[in-house]
Amino acid sequence: MLLCEEQTDPLSHTPLTSERDLIAVSLGRNVTRLRKEAKLTKEKFALMANIGRPFLNRIENGTADPRLSVIVRLADALDVSLEELLMPAEAAEARTRREGHARLG
Repeated sequence: MLLCEEQTDPLSHTPLTSERDLIAVSLGRNVTRLRKEAKLTKEKFALMANIGRPFLNRIENGTADPRLSVIVRLADALDVSLEELLMPAEAAEARTRREGHARLG
């Protein structure tokens, strides 16, 4: 993943300064999108992943730095691969749109 000066945090609109920041934001956007697609509330999803709701809020906001074990639990609770959970959010969103169009067509 290449860093670009124009990439900004979607919430604070501040520049993302590291690859770790980009991964955290992508993880958060993917968790939010997949949780909503599964029609899960934050409360229910936090219970399924065995994490606290405040921690889930930080993950979805891109401000948490979860351990690998937590990321694995998130993927398991969402029934997705680690790759799908960690891929850049734009690519994951495009993939979801393509899959949706394929089901409709």
